[in-house]
Amino acid sequence: MEEEVKEAKLTPAGRLVICGLEFVVVVLLTASSFGLDLGLPTCAAATLIALVVAIKEKANLLHFAKEISWSTLLLVAGLFVMVEAVQSLSVLSYAQVALEWCRALTPAVGATAVGMSVGIANNLVNNLPLGLLAGATIHAANVTGLLTNAVMIGVDLGPNLSVTGSLATILWLLALHKERLDVSAWDFLKAGLLAMPVAMLAAIGGLLLMHRLFGV
Repeated sequence: MEEEVKEAKLTPAGRLVICGLEFVVVVLLTASSFGLDLGLPTCAAATLIALVVAIKEKANLLHFAKEISWSTLLLVAGLFVMVEAVQSLSVLSYAQVALEWCRALTPAVGATAVGMSVGIANNLVNNLPLGLLAGATIHAANVTGLLTNAVMIGVDLGPNLSVTGSLATILWLLALHKERLDVSAWDFLKAGLLAMPVAMLAAIGGLLLMHRLFGV
């Protein structure tokens, strides 16, 4: 006889956290629409939600502090330091030259080259610093339209290749490790080698179709 699976239900605190996440999304969208930096609004909103949950659950704030992954915060800080270091090495000028070279190619070849190059590069330096560098390069080269969209596709889909490609992937793997569910880098890479190129080429193909039909 099959065992009955108990339906998991969110606790009041869990529902409050869900509402808090929705509030953070609203804060991010609002800040973005006004062209504001997103770091401070995100931190303030998250801190507010944590305080509300702690007060409602009558929890000790020190317990929350112990649950924070301080090593992850150091990792994120290190990624921003990496951005400053790369910029000091004039990498932006080389990236700008490469982007200008791709702009001289045919739309299909240029967009594919840009998207795939950015996608693979994500896995070498992580998409957080690479996204910041890519944005700065696009701005410096005054590139718009097709190649800009190809860069965004590369930044979004490229990290699916390996565990080092995305900060979100690293955070999820840390969360899984806490639950004693380990996903090896090799297993992730084997899946990524299949999923990432297919997703990238499909997205770039759709982008080229939109460009041809609507000039996007």
